[in-house]
Amino acid sequence: MLVVVGGGCYGCYHARQLLKAVRAGRLPGERLVVVDRSAACVAAREFAGAAEVSVVTADWLAFLREWLGAGGGASAEDRLVPAPLAPHLLWEWLAGELEASPVPPPGGWGLPYEAPGRSGERYLSAAGWTCPATCVEPAHCPALHAPRDWDLADIIEGRARDLGYRPAVFRCVHLAHGVGGIRVGELLDAREAAAGPGGGRILVATSSRCHAAVGALEVGWRG
Repeated sequence: MLVVVGGGCYGCYHARQLLKAVRAGRLPGERLVVVDRSAACVAAREFAGAAEVSVVTADWLAFLREWLGAGGGASAEDRLVPAPLAPHLLWEWLAGELEASPVPPPGGWGLPYEAPGRSGERYLSAAGWTCPATCVEPAHCPALHAPRDWDLADIIEGRARDLGYRPAVFRCVHLAHGVGGIRVGELLDAREAAAGPGGGRILVATSSRCHAAVGALEVGWRG
């Protein structure tokens, strides 16, 4: 199952691209679920006749908590397709699962782009230019006309450890036609690992190879 966050402009674009891949046999047998807070969202109209697509009316965070919770039906091989302009949803989700406090993440990443978000998260990019919406993050970057010699998820994970954080880096990997998704197994594994004994700080990132949203959590000590 492919869960697309948002039923507006970006969510419809993602669902449209993925539906093409399903029908062309690139993602055989996959079902699409589009989640939006409005029953009258654009996706509800656009995909009304598509048997492969369901539109669910729900708050994004509430949907995640239920879907990824016990009996929620999510499997490790499902994929979550995040919305590019949403809040850092997985940071908020993991905070709720762990009863942790969101705290400001570290700054000063030394990357071409770094900007604060509305809720305290930071947005990062290893690319110093505007990438096309359909970029598949190839090994040979078309903007550079040279090999892409970075993976932002790896950079975040390494710096998190250097600064004394436990990393929870959710990798958004290309699925089809320029749309990426995060394997649900990564979310479940991160929740299980972070819920163990101990406390401290966790750096939570949703990251492709070039772009990321980063937040931090303070977890109380658990014996």
